[in-house]
Amino acid sequence: MSATEFVYQIYIRTSPERLYEALTDAEAAQQYFGGWGPKSDWRVGSPVLWKMGPGGVYEDLDQHVIAAEPGRRLAYSWHRVLPMHRELFASEAEFKAAHTEKSKVSFDIEPAENPTLGVRLTLTHDGFDTPESTMLAGISSGWVMILSSLKTMLEDAQRSQRT
Repeated sequence: MSATEFVYQIYIRTSPERLYEALTDAEAAQQYFGGWGPKSDWRVGSPVLWKMGPGGVYEDLDQHVIAAEPGRRLAYSWHRVLPMHRELFASEAEFKAAHTEKSKVSFDIEPAENPTLGVRLTLTHDGFDTPESTMLAGISSGWVMILSSLKTMLEDAQRSQRT
């Protein structure tokens, strides 16, 4: 892992297909993103729209699907710093400089080494300009919370199916 990327692995007791479906289903995303989340047809080159809060509407933030391999991999470009992020910067100059940064996020799905653990999801968010990137700092804690919520949602669904 370089200083300009964030990599996180998590094991989820589910199938690769169910995990991929949760990553690409807008309604499911609303659950584990806490009312936010992406929506797309998930074809390479297609836009990824974002709902910016429970009461929001889906917006085009200039994100696009880079890879879509059901049950294996999903990747898309990430939005630049938005006006709503302005308060995170000490100066207008810092905000404008950060606005040029364009990163991407990838979700790689593999069977866990131990089948009882389900699947291993590796999230890689990279392409940041510097280790001091404000967006990198924000996504580093954000993705951990989002993936923990995703894990809970999928494993609760798995338990419900067994009973």
